Amino acid sequence: MLQPAPPDRPARQQHSYSVSHNPEAQASQFAGWTLQYRQLSGGRFCGRSSISRWSGISIHAEELNRRILQRGRVPADSIAVGIPLTLQGHARMCGKASSRDTLHVFSCHPDFEFTSPEYHLLVNLEISMPALAPENLTLARQLQTLLDSPALPLQADAAQQLRQLLCAAMQAGLPTAELPAAIRHLQQKQREQQLLYGLIETVSLQANPARDLPRRERSWKILRQVEQLLADPASCVLSVAELCVRLHLSRRTLQYVFEYAAGMSPVSYLRAIRLNHARQALLKGESVTYAATQWGFLHLSAFAHDYQQLFGELPSTTQKRLRLSRQLLHTASD
Repeated sequence: MLQPAPPDRPARQQHSYSVSHNPEAQASQFAGWTLQYRQLSGGRFCGRSSISRWSGISIHAEELNRRILQRGRVPADSIAVGIPLTLQGHARMCGKASSRDTLHVFSCHPDFEFTSPEYHLLVNLEISMPALAPENLTLARQLQTLLDSPALPLQADAAQQLRQLLCAAMQAGLPTAELPAAIRHLQQKQREQQLLYGLIETVSLQANPARDLPRRERSWKILRQVEQLLADPASCVLSVAELCVRLHLSRRTLQYVFEYAAGMSPVSYLRAIRLNHARQALLKGESVTYAATQWGFLHLSAFAHDYQQLFGELPSTTQKRLRLSRQLLHTASD
């Protein structure tokens, strides 16, 4: 069963969208930042912000149509990074050249300076370390040590994976207030882990991809390691990014391992094993919400779809059949 949750942190989530027609108003969208915008190119300025904030995490998609000199600092004890979705023109981050596949680390130095191009759309992630689940602080500190340059060049595929991760997180909803506090806490912790592991993988592994592919006999040993990580909900790996970080392997190596040893992709394998664990929880009488959350399925509708694809029935059907079986046994015993 779920362990008691720590003191409840309200699951407050805010989505906002704004349009600014002067640089000063646009700079004020970054809550808690000390920030100054100076327009460098001619023409009417227009800035747009789409922001999702919840429990110490903020994801901010910013669109600017003029060249801007940005100077400032992020709040204390925060990790702040950004990856361009679109970047057209000359850009510099703390004096270093920036491209579409450059990770901008705003929290690398006490102060930063970013000269944006004529047009850019950047998605920023800010993580307040004091607001993280205590279990995730070690991950956050590990990430901090890797973010040692204000402009980190990434491989194109790693940069794209990070864009997809941040955009998906921005669109994801938070657990509702109707759920028990312990489940809300667990879901929040898992979301934090997805973001932290995704960033750690991007910076530490994708930036250094040169690892020999394992020999075929090693593939089975690696698969056994994966199965051990999947055996318990406390250690269960929820994403390929987390698996890469935990095993210190690249995605390319993992793809090879799973194709050879399991005949399927890492994503499909992880999902199938976790679905089987969730099914066992249902057969023990747990609720659908608990079974899904315990094994890292944060979206119940997606969980129900994947469950039906694998087992040919909805999780609620499994649950109803168990209840009927128990009723029949109870009737027979009377």
